[in-house]
Amino acid sequence: MSKKPAKKPAASRKSGLFSPFLSATTIYLFSAISVIAACLTVTGVWANDFSAMPWDQMIPIGIYLVGFPVILIVLKIVGWRGDAAIIGAVMMLSGMGLVIQLRMGSFARGLEAPLALLPFPLGLSAFLLAATLTSKGRGAWTRILCWVLYLTALGAMAAMLVLGQRYRGGFYLPGNINPSEIVKPLLVFFLAAYLSRRKNEFSETTTSGIPMPPITTLLGLTILWSIPMLFTVLLHDLGLAGLLSAILMVMLFAVSKRTGYLAIGLVIVLAGCFGMQFLSANAQNRFDIWLNPFSDATGKGWQTLQALSAMYSGGLWGSGLGAGLPNTVPIVSSDFVYAAVAEEMGLVGCALLLLVFLILFSRGFRASATVRTPYERLLCIGLTASLAVQTLFNIGGVTKALPMTGITLPFVSHGGSSLITSFFIAGLICGLSDSEK
Repeated sequence: MSKKPAKKPAASRKSGLFSPFLSATTIYLFSAISVIAACLTVTGVWANDFSAMPWDQMIPIGIYLVGFPVILIVLKIVGWRGDAAIIGAVMMLSGMGLVIQLRMGSFARGLEAPLALLPFPLGLSAFLLAATLTSKGRGAWTRILCWVLYLTALGAMAAMLVLGQRYRGGFYLPGNINPSEIVKPLLVFFLAAYLSRRKNEFSETTTSGIPMPPITTLLGLTILWSIPMLFTVLLHDLGLAGLLSAILMVMLFAVSKRTGYLAIGLVIVLAGCFGMQFLSANAQNRFDIWLNPFSDATGKGWQTLQALSAMYSGGLWGSGLGAGLPNTVPIVSSDFVYAAVAEEMGLVGCALLLLVFLILFSRGFRASATVRTPYERLLCIGLTASLAVQTLFNIGGVTKALPMTGITLPFVSHGGSSLITSFFIAGLICGLSDSEK
């Protein structure tokens, strides 16, 4: 009998025409052509509206066209062989975000305001740093830093509480810096290390199926998690509290495979969100607007009603880039950017945007199955869940399916610390998808 041919090594199976590097390069070329075509549409509108073309606003587009090839070349040099779909989805989402922000004039004054141009190149640098940090199985060593990262997260929240100034219902450090963004990945690192060490304990259940880990384990997690939750209450940050709680639910389910954690966690999150409205006037206002924006149509409900009107006017195909009036929605470039996409790109554009997000999330969760250690698996799941829940909260708030939380849309919203953190998280996931040494 003839012997079955031996399987090729993983490295050789990924080589050739469909290697990760070539696949990512192909996706980049497609994204770059799409971005350039969209920019030509925007510049056509500029030609009619301005006597002089504001070319300095095109600087971020140039950074995009140059930055991603540099990232691909560096990843090729270091031997990255992860999931090309992850980096491809980031390219498409960030490209679409830049076009929308360009159209809305978010990069106005260009060279006169260089700080406004820094978040995107810093985000690309954070993506590359994170990808090289966790690729080739190197992510496992970060487990030893879990307590340092936990204390750093608490320190960032404490600094925001002591030194921050209230702006639009939230706390910001001087320069409108929001360090709460970095809290998300830092606490995911901590949870991944803490839960992976106690996998068997969290998998235990009672005969009724209700999760019941040892009391010392449950008490320890409750105390440790109550501290950052207390900070979110003091900061009146409903969005961050809901986001962190949702991440904890997902990671508990991932480590235990017990749906009871999801059910119990959902009840706790709903109860916590309901209770926040009695602790924070800002949270109370958001709940009131969510339930009935017409109660103050020209005041607190104006933003939500304008966003709904913009999405309705977009219809199926949208008004076209530059043909809509998205700037009539307050803070449209940040919290309500999805309304601008719906108005000018229509339902079709929104569907394509959501499809790319789904590709990113599905490939992120899929990458968690390829890593070698339980810690890296939980880390990948938690990081992917943080982006997924953030997207859900933003789009749900804009469409009035959920109360508005003030959370931005990853890669698409105009923002400094939020954009950089989203790139950093995506880079970590991209690196974890390469588990080959």
